[in-house]
Amino acid sequence: LGPSHQKTYKTIDPGAESCQRGWRLLYILTAFHRCSDVMKPFLMKFLLDACSGPALQYQGIAKACEQNLRRTFQYGGRMQYPNNMEIKAMLAGRSSKRQLFLLPGGIERHLKIKTCSVAVDVIEELCFEMELHREEALDEYAVFLVTHRGKNKQNKHKLLARP
Repeated sequence: LGPSHQKTYKTIDPGAESCQRGWRLLYILTAFHRCSDVMKPFLMKFLLDACSGPALQYQGIAKACEQNLRRTFQYGGRMQYPNNMEIKAMLAGRSSKRQLFLLPGGIERHLKIKTCSVAVDVIEELCFEMELHREEALDEYAVFLVTHRGKNKQNKHKLLARP
């Protein structure tokens, strides 16, 4: 067979694949769990070094892990563990999704939500788009969540406001 008929096989370095999976696991852990106060400075230094280190392929995920860890210490980590679909997406390297928000007047707005996004992020982004930049204006808004299209009778609505 000629060169145009030969199959091309993508060779995967098992070490690089394993390293990538390790970084993705660290990404998940930093979004959900606080490390100890003793370990925090060492982990932060490791992540900051990895962000500026020579291994270019891991700088982005190292920065994301560092941001997750900071937010976990600031807000306490996620309360709900990820479902199977979210875990699969994170393990595949996808760390965000577009979430629909319904605004007064029937306006629909999609925002990019990351693993460690909190209600204050959504409020700030929506207020910024409405050109509301004063801190007092941000305190006037909250996110009202309707789950299961309003059919879940036990826990139908949750109010998410700024801390």
